[in-house]
Amino acid sequence: MDPLKYLMEKLVEDGKTAKWVLLLSKFNIKYVTQKFVKGRAITDYLAHCLPKEAEEIQGDFPDKDIMGIELEPWKMYFDGATNQNRSGFGVLLISPKGTHIPFSGRLNFPTTNNATEYKACIMGLQVILGLGVKELEVYGDFALIISQIQNRWKIKEEKLMHYYECLQ
Repeated sequence: MDPLKYLMEKLVEDGKTAKWVLLLSKFNIKYVTQKFVKGRAITDYLAHCLPKEAEEIQGDFPDKDIMGIELEPWKMYFDGATNQNRSGFGVLLISPKGTHIPFSGRLNFPTTNNATEYKACIMGLQVILGLGVKELEVYGDFALIISQIQNRWKIKEEKLMHYYECLQ
């Protein structure tokens, strides 16, 4: 609700409001609701435009520029953690429009920190594949996993080979 409309149309009950109404009444203010201008301004302009001018306007907006828009890829941040009691992971997905989709999970079996990191990455990729994402940037804080996935480092633990094959 507009405060001016409220002051001018309602009965005054307290002293401070009465002073404001008295001061504003000197200016002969009338409240008028604002109408939508955006669409009306465009239609008024086009209505006054000659057909030749309309063709010139149409040439200013080629479709090839619209088709050249590049979308950013999705981003995935993952992390896993293990302690003596339990293991868990967290994944954050960020869409090209900036929507954040966080999720996390707990592993109910004993595992190493390396395996937990792999599991976090695998779970994030499974969700991304389920969403039908075509382009993705993946970020992790564990150099071992990132380097093994990029084939820069060899896998020494046989337990991790299953996770590595799943990611490939």
